[in-house]
Parts: sequence; C-alpha cells; structure tokens
Amino acid sequence: MPESPAHRRFTRVNLPVWIIVGTTVIWGVIQKLTGRLVLEWAQLGLLTAMAVVSATARTWVGLKDPRVMYRMTLPLVAFDLALITLAVRFTGGFESQVWLLYFALLVSESAVMSTRGLMLTLALTALGYGWASAPLPMEHWNDFAYRVVSLSLVCWLIHQVYRSHAEYRTELAELREQYELAQERERIAREFHDGLGHHLVSAIRGLESLQRSLRRDSIQKHEDAVQELIDILRTALDETRQTIQQLRAPETSDMREFISRTAQRVARRLGAQLHCECPEAMPELTPLQSLMFTRVIQEALSNVMKHAGNPQNLWVECRVQDGWLEARIADDGNGFDPETVVEGLGLHSMRDRIQALGGELSIQSAPGEGTTVLARVPILQGESWNS
Repeated sequence: MPESPAHRRFTRVNLPVWIIVGTTVIWGVIQKLTGRLVLEWAQLGLLTAMAVVSATARTWVGLKDPRVMYRMTLPLVAFDLALITLAVRFTGGFESQVWLLYFALLVSESAVMSTRGLMLTLALTALGYGWASAPLPMEHWNDFAYRVVSLSLVCWLIHQVYRSHAEYRTELAELREQYELAQERERIAREFHDGLGHHLVSAIRGLESLQRSLRRDSIQKHEDAVQELIDILRTALDETRQTIQQLRAPETSDMREFISRTAQRVARRLGAQLHCECPEAMPELTPLQSLMFTRVIQEALSNVMKHAGNPQNLWVECRVQDGWLEARIADDGNGFDPETVVEGLGLHSMRDRIQALGGELSIQSAPGEGTTVLARVPILQGESWNS
C-alpha cells in the first residue's frame, strides 16, 4: 500500500522529534556522569521516561492516523508542558535556561493549533512556568512577565501568519480547481469534435452523395448504403446521449446513486448481469474530484460497451480503504492483450484524470478473459488534494 502524503509529512516531523529526545537524554546522562548537571538520578530518570512516553505517543498516534494526531494536539502539548515545567523546576527554576524549551515547543505547535487551543496553551504555560519559578523574588517579576509576554506574542504572530498562509493556499486551490474544471470542459469539447463530430460529418457527406445518386438511379440499389449511414448516425446519437449524461452529472449529486444508475444503464444495453457495490456513505469530494472520478468510471463503462462484445457479467464496485477511494470496473467479455493494444483517447484521458487527482490507474486484461480497470484516488479528510 503506497504511503499517503499525510504519512510522509508526519514522518518528516517525527524523525527530528526522536533525534531531539535521544540527543537530550544522552547529553543529560553525560552531564550527570561528569558532575555538571544539578539533577538527582531519579529526577533524570523521570524526565527521560516522560520524554520517551511523549515521543512514543506522538509516533503511535501519527502512524495510526496522522489526522487524529492533529485532534490530539492539545493533550500532547499539555503533557510536554508538564515535562518542561518539571525540568525547569529541577534545574534551578527561574534561573534555569531550560525555560527556552517552552519557546521551542509553542513556536512549533502554534502553527497547527486552533486559536482557542493556543490561548489555553499559553495560559497553561504561564501557570506552569510560574510554579516552576516559585518562590520568585520581586526583582525578577519584570523579567518573568517579559518572558511570558514575549513568548505569547511570538506564538500569536506565528499563528496569524500561518492562518493567513492557509487562507491563501485555500484561495489558490480554488483557483486551481476552477482552472482544472475549465480544462475538463475543453477536454469534453475535444471529445465532441474528435468523436461525435467525425461521425456526423461522415454521415452528412454520405447522405449528400446518396442524394445525388438517387436522382439518377433506383432507391433499391442504395439500401445497403442507407443502412450504413443509419448505423453511423445511431452511433453518433449514442455518443451524444452519453456525453450529455456526463455533462449533466451535478457536482453535488449523490455519487453512489449516479454510479449505480450509469452501471444499470450499461448493463441493460449489454444484456449483462450487473454486480454493483458502493458504500452507503460515499466520502466527501471536491467538485473537481467528483467530476473527474465519475468521468473515469463512465469512460471505463463506455469502453465495456464498445469493446467487451457480449459479456455475461458486469462488476462495478467502489470502496474506501486506508484513505483511498477505489473503483473497480470489470467484465467477462472479449478482453484484449495490453501488450499489443495502443492506448486511445479514452484510456489516455482516464489516466490524465486520475493522475491529476494524485491517484493511480491500472488495467488488467487478456483475450477471452475480460477486462478489469482499477482506479484509486486519495481522499484524506481535512487535507487538500492539491497540496
């Protein structure tokens, strides 16, 4: 199973956390052995255990589901604040330079916390640092207040900068989505021109030629030609209906119902037994994701109608697994040899759409053994697929 973008981002952050914890523990042990650390072995052991527990908890939650880790930010930060507060108290209170760890922790977390969570965290930091520094002489109160206020303002600034950046990324994603939708409409127009347009032009020219011939000859002589032209027009009509149905697919429609209706229509035309399975609750997708994904399914079903012959069974299955939305379209029709078939416009556009969503497309087939198309796109909630 390919690693998701969320897991890759988590790994990039989690590795430095373990390096920092390991380096700090080794430094503390060396300092204690050389007599330069004013800590009892029991205190050093407690701090080490808490640091390992904190890093382990973050790793376990992040590997299980990186999205859960963001919802667990406040409890994890509260635990780390308790760890730093004990370290400050054990190493001299207000005189200890370990208080800078407050700065390192909150600066790193202020970008991902909510505004309410950040305010609560800053209040807990002030209370914890005050307890670790107690009793605090009067001459140090100004310095203490300066440290707390400076830390709070820096974290607030970072929080605001990150929020502005996130809003900018959202606006950029919306613009990109509008651009992709425009590209999709252009692609549809090209398919009209290359497919439907070609059929209609051929039919019109043929009818014009037939009309000229009928002026000289009998109608019976041209029955075969008329039937051929009727077939061409019927193909054009089918393509027109299919394309119109694709264009009418509303962006906010029930995707499960839409896929089911499309599959039933194809199975009915083929005279095949339909096996359709989709989750009761389909995942929420952006308008572009929904459009592109349903277009891939429609293109796969269109290929079944064109190339599968007379399949007995048609399978259309959707499922959500490990942050991916998967669609499987299979038939037991004619099949083909992927090594000898050159991809046409349909397969090429399917790959383009899936790749535009950061997904994967695979096609398995063999002569006489049917064809299976598997499309997968990431659907991690709370994250933009454009990122």
